[in-house]
Amino acid sequence: MAEFKKQTFQLSTGKQIKLHGNSFFINRSLEIGEGFVPNIFSMFEEQSDGKQTETVSNPHRLTPEELHELADYNIRLWLDLKESIRTFGINNPKVFSRETSRGVDNNATDSTPKYKREKPNSTKEL
Repeated sequence: MAEFKKQTFQLSTGKQIKLHGNSFFINRSLEIGEGFVPNIFSMFEEQSDGKQTETVSNPHRLTPEELHELADYNIRLWLDLKESIRTFGINNPKVFSRETSRGVDNNATDSTPKYKREKPNSTKEL
């Protein structure tokens, strides 16, 4: 089973991934990155009068239910990634979801197709 120790993510295969921070992120397109700025919900250590105190930083004032929802959302993305890898493998760009059903309102009635923006043919078109 994978384990996270001292800025190193250790896989059960023995492979190690050195990190600058202490966390990963996954975004809606199922791309994975390293996130090391704890700016949503974290512990904050302060030194005052020679004593070190720890407090919780929750700048968005998220409730327990909102934090559960955030966790569930990210868990769902990881599960989507696993399914996408099973379906497409790791060498197919289709493994990355560009348009995800997770972020789409299922009750929306707008059936207008969304088109990708085309690249300009020359720098003059910019």
